[in-house]
Amino acid sequence: MSFLLRWEHHHFATFSEKLSEAAMRRLTSLGVDVRLGVAVQVIDEKGVVMGNERVRAKTVVWTAGVAPSPAGKWLGTVVDRAGRVRIQPDITVPEHADIFVIGDTASLDQDGHPLRGVAQVAMQQGKYPAMSIIRRVAGHSPLLPFRYFDKANLAVVGRNFAVLQSAGSQLSGFIGWLVWAFIHIQFLAEASLRFSVFLQWTWTYISGKRTARLIIRQRAND
Repeated sequence: MSFLLRWEHHHFATFSEKLSEAAMRRLTSLGVDVRLGVAVQVIDEKGVVMGNERVRAKTVVWTAGVAPSPAGKWLGTVVDRAGRVRIQPDITVPEHADIFVIGDTASLDQDGHPLRGVAQVAMQQGKYPAMSIIRRVAGHSPLLPFRYFDKANLAVVGRNFAVLQSAGSQLSGFIGWLVWAFIHIQFLAEASLRFSVFLQWTWTYISGKRTARLIIRQRAND
């Protein structure tokens, strides 16, 4: 069985060049043929056409993301190229101080670059309107403009391998995977859930049996 992965350059831009190359090498070692900067032109019953090349495949998995929320149309306000609502530094819609928009429905630039539509951004943005509303009701002064604090970027690439980038720190391999597992468990809401997930992962690691199907090793071509 072989795998082909077509990936845009900007997907790797989250990480440094060093970590991106480490992830690429890991994928290659798992039998994945990674293609960058090649547009998919046709997907049919025979496979995929990329550029001038046809890749024959029985199964094609497309993970290009989803369409943005239609909130921009509802509000009749400015949206970015992806259709996300352009918001102000206080997380409100221009000319509508009583409307807050957060997460991947919102588009906000920081230091000249748009914030990514990921969970970490949404979680921090979610707290800001709540605090802002409380201060308004109490008659206090407004909050300082919202600013996202990037705690870390993590990505898992198969079993026992992850890449991590945080401030000046960069990790890849098994140590990065351990850090990812620890952070993932710590962010679970309930202590009982953290314990059960820890036991499940431990059993999965020892036994090699898992319910989720991940690429963990290369197999000979069928």
